[in-house]
Amino acid sequence: MSRLTNVSTTLAQETVEELYKDIERNIQTSQPGLCPVDLAAAFLHLSHARSCGKCTPCRIGLGRLEELINSVLDGKADMSTLDAIERTADSIFASADCAIGSEAARMAIKAVKGFRDDFEEHILHGRCKLQNFKSVPCVAECPAHVDIPGYIALIHEGRYDDAVKLIRKDNPFPATCGMICEHPCEEHCRRTLVDDAINIRGLKRYAVEHESEIKAPVCAEPTGKKIGIIGGGPSGLTAAYFLSVMGHE
Repeated sequence: MSRLTNVSTTLAQETVEELYKDIERNIQTSQPGLCPVDLAAAFLHLSHARSCGKCTPCRIGLGRLEELINSVLDGKADMSTLDAIERTADSIFASADCAIGSEAARMAIKAVKGFRDDFEEHILHGRCKLQNFKSVPCVAECPAHVDIPGYIALIHEGRYDDAVKLIRKDNPFPATCGMICEHPCEEHCRRTLVDDAINIRGLKRYAVEHESEIKAPVCAEPTGKKIGIIGGGPSGLTAAYFLSVMGHE
């Protein structure tokens, strides 16, 4: 009969596990549109740090691969650098002794092939294609792209009418959504970096319940145009609402 052993984790191991969880939370709460070059460099740096260093592909290859991608970010690369990245990554993938090296290399290959335009933008123009896309994660995940931080700030100030008005600018049904919305925004709430996500849907409902009066929207002058909408679901009703506000019948 084999002997059972009880292996306890060390403080260092527990700390590393917590760091991995922190990284995962940071990725989950990041806005869509992360720079793929920056993400590739960060992943390579992490993989290189995790490597035991016993095999040359990991010890030297990952470091060289990290230098090449960082040169793209630093504006020191040229178009031949992309070929060097692919050759180096292919070599590491084929010869690394463990999954740390091979997976890091595979990620680099996928990054260059899948986001070549982004790499070229850094090399040719010294900028990221996504540098102007810095939306708030919760707003980006909201199907209606409601200004969530804006109406939460208004609720905090007790300006419930203004909060509902701001919600209705993009979503004409705050009362309904305050009850049944699937709230994908909360999955990317940056408060999760501290503890738990803010109850965004609950705050929307709270604002509606404390609204002093429901005011009819101000509509534009009638255009004389009639528009038929097929379907009475959320999309159809939303289209009808905003078309009416624009003056159409």
